[in-house]
Amino acid sequence: MRLSRQEVIAHIERAEELYKANLYMHLQPYIRAIQDNVKAIEDRYTDLARYYRIYMLYIGAYEEMNIEVLQSYLVGLENMNHVEASDYEYVCSHYKQCDELVYQKALMLYPYNDTLHLHYALKLQFENRFNEAILILKYVLECYPGLTEARLLLWDIESAQLEYLCTSTEEADCYELLDLASATHNKTVLKGLQLDERLDQSSQNLACIQVDLWERKASENQKQWVSEWRLLELNLTTRILLADYAKTFMKYDMVSQILSAPEQPKFPEEEYSTFEDYQAYMKALANSGWQLAQHQYVLIGNSSYYYSKNKKTLEICVERGLALNPNNPILLVLKAKSFFFNLNYQETGQAYHEAYRNGLRMSEYLFYLLEVNSRIESWQGILDIVVQFHRRKTPTLKTLFFQARALVKLGRFDEAHDVINEALNDFPLPPHSYAPWLYNLRMIIHKHNQNFTAFFEDMYSEINFYEIGDSDYCSTMNMCVEALIEMGDYKEAHKYAIYNYEQEQLAPELYTVFQWICFYDYLPKPEDLPAVSPEDLIDQPTTFLEYRNNGFMHWMLGDNTAASTDLQMASTLATNKAYYLKLALSCANEGFGDNEPAITLCETIQSQVPQAQDWKLGYDYANLLHQEHRYHESYVAFEKLLQNYPDYSFFQFEKDEYHVLLKVLKEASKGIGHIEDYTKYNAMFLSKDQPAENAILEHLEIANSTCNDDLFLRHNLLERVCKLDIEFENDELETLKEIKSRIRNAYFA
Repeated sequence: MRLSRQEVIAHIERAEELYKANLYMHLQPYIRAIQDNVKAIEDRYTDLARYYRIYMLYIGAYEEMNIEVLQSYLVGLENMNHVEASDYEYVCSHYKQCDELVYQKALMLYPYNDTLHLHYALKLQFENRFNEAILILKYVLECYPGLTEARLLLWDIESAQLEYLCTSTEEADCYELLDLASATHNKTVLKGLQLDERLDQSSQNLACIQVDLWERKASENQKQWVSEWRLLELNLTTRILLADYAKTFMKYDMVSQILSAPEQPKFPEEEYSTFEDYQAYMKALANSGWQLAQHQYVLIGNSSYYYSKNKKTLEICVERGLALNPNNPILLVLKAKSFFFNLNYQETGQAYHEAYRNGLRMSEYLFYLLEVNSRIESWQGILDIVVQFHRRKTPTLKTLFFQARALVKLGRFDEAHDVINEALNDFPLPPHSYAPWLYNLRMIIHKHNQNFTAFFEDMYSEINFYEIGDSDYCSTMNMCVEALIEMGDYKEAHKYAIYNYEQEQLAPELYTVFQWICFYDYLPKPEDLPAVSPEDLIDQPTTFLEYRNNGFMHWMLGDNTAASTDLQMASTLATNKAYYLKLALSCANEGFGDNEPAITLCETIQSQVPQAQDWKLGYDYANLLHQEHRYHESYVAFEKLLQNYPDYSFFQFEKDEYHVLLKVLKEASKGIGHIEDYTKYNAMFLSKDQPAENAILEHLEIANSTCNDDLFLRHNLLERVCKLDIEFENDELETLKEIKSRIRNAYFA
């Protein structure tokens, strides 16, 4: 059946769709129809090239692939001048069958195409041409240092070449053996080379040092560097090896001692007309020191960033490294760190974006953005980044920590608690990890929820990761001081505070708290801890800490009114509002004069934090009303207190000879004219073996005024009064004699 041009093009489009959908078995009728009508598009190279490509893909879809036909169509694309790198990539991917000449032509046309070079390396490996394959891969890694696939393949091929040399009957070159054994960390071969007299001294040192590196602990190797290795003759390979090792264990002080500025690379001329010339160019570039110089700048720059904090050296490394290769993603990361070092976060983000566009792995890119967003406190930004990361990778302790911290900062404590539990329950918790910080975050949540038992459980879990007395340990102790203050356990808070003070690790904002604890509970104060002065007060406070510390300072300076006001303001910004309102009330109660502010505070607590009500608050409120002679309100408040806390009121409240609760109830009853209640409460004072003198006298007054006919009551009270060591003012003895006479005449005559 004859097809028109448009129909042939439609068949090509349909064939392309079927191939993309992996429906290879449905391709045949379309391919055959296009072949039968190929003349319809012969004059249109663009459409003809599309047919050639789909047919090449069609051929490659079957196990019995005809490489000769495939290569002939590639030649056809070349003749039409429509060949593309992807065409060579596809043909060269069949490295077991593809001709050598195809690779040579493709590599010379596309000298920076990593895919073509990898395919050629695989072909060379298949043919056991290991040295040529190693050269190809070293060249690729010179151009694309982040190409993990090439690095892994190079390891395999170098290992195979090393095995071949070691099993060969011919004597191998000792330096080639050392290079291959070093690249593959082959300790067996390295141990054999330690005493190889064919090697110069620096090469023997390289073999010896490597064996120690892979067999000893990092701390032992660092001591070995200090005591021995730094005094040996070391070649550049050894220095790079040691610097990489130190960087892996974050020992950047070693890096700064090991490396100096690299030599300027020697770039070969990019001129070649034959494949042999191109091979020479690859070898020259791989040995130019181009990538090595960039790597040295990265190591020295990171040492400046993490260890010496030398801003100038860091900037020089970035400038010179990027001058060698402006597209090196690792150097672009170093550039971002230099901006980060200078607190220039906008430029930091842009440098990370540029590094990502030039090959930085997505996971590393997102990790770096987490740090930037954390520094600028973009908590929602952090949550968005974590979501992106978790879509591509499984969660890690680091991502869960950043997610949990952002949720805590946003006040989403329940969500943060779930994330922290997932991290601490589902992941291993090595010594150097985010585990202690996760415990610390959960402590913040427990403190916010006033779950102090769980707070201290997590505190003990966290400090297990620290050395006693180090900065992290003391930082956690500072958190404990804050928690113990809000628990009202000032003596325990004093222990933690004085320990941190002696370690010079007490947080600056806790100095005032420490001073107040000593002042309030009469606890020992370090001699060098200065006294509070009015100059220490913070003008125009705005934050919780400023209001709280001002409140404590006013309190210690004797201005209870100002102290109470500041503590009330602190309560509006605190997570534990009830504690600071109650503290303000305690401060107001210590003052003299007007009780109205304290009464208002009690009512504020009752209305705003009703869950914080307890016996003491109820008693303070009723007693303050009583002191202001607001007897009716006081009596109601005391009755409510008795009803709400009967056990404490009757059995646990201290009952000394003054019995304050009973006394104010009695006085309140009298103040509002409830004589029966007044009598009842006063009678309770007489229930003890040794009742108070005032109680007896007051009850005698009640009896004389309201129970004049109750001779026995008056007799008993007067008998008791007459035994007291007091001066009588109301003819008590004569009255007692009169009552005795009346009782005798009425009952015993």
